[in-house]
Amino acid sequence: MARHKQTQREAIRNETRQKLLGATVKELAEQGFDKANVNHIAEQAGFSIGTLYNYFPTKRELMYAFIQETAQLHVSYIQDRVMVDALPQRRLETFFDAGFTFIEENISRAKAIFNTLNGPDEEFKLRLFEAYQPLFQLLSEDVINRGIQQSVFRPVNTVETANLIMLIYLGVGSQFNREGKLWVTASMVSSFVLNSLLNGGKD
Repeated sequence: MARHKQTQREAIRNETRQKLLGATVKELAEQGFDKANVNHIAEQAGFSIGTLYNYFPTKRELMYAFIQETAQLHVSYIQDRVMVDALPQRRLETFFDAGFTFIEENISRAKAIFNTLNGPDEEFKLRLFEAYQPLFQLLSEDVINRGIQQSVFRPVNTVETANLIMLIYLGVGSQFNREGKLWVTASMVSSFVLNSLLNGGKD
């Protein structure tokens, strides 16, 4: 019985935490970190400000939790789809397709992330960089290096190329209209990148 009650308490805590983070996403997307109001976040989630502080002692801790959760969701969404493909060129195409789909399906999270990337807070940017490291590694090791080993891609510096691809992805991914649709399609971007990577492609 005690174990059952403990499981229930953990479930309630997880649900409360998710509701608070869900309200945080909306507030950050609309207001950015500096203008985000923790009282409003707590109210939107249906809890008191005291409850919010029980889970996240400071506004910055709430932001760190948002960054970590969003990065985990984002990275997993792309990884799970990229690794299904065996061919490196298909993996690259899937990277952009899955990445842009995630952005369009999670537009509030995307807005908040891009606001943070373009904001002045260096600590938040560092947290983002660390949280998204798995995507850099995915591109460097499982896409680019694999393509080079199979002679599909021409020899390049895998780390620098992965960084460049991430810059392209984030740059294009931050450009969406009022409906949350990206201005450029995944196939257009992947074709552009593949043209410079494929063996026999232009330097």
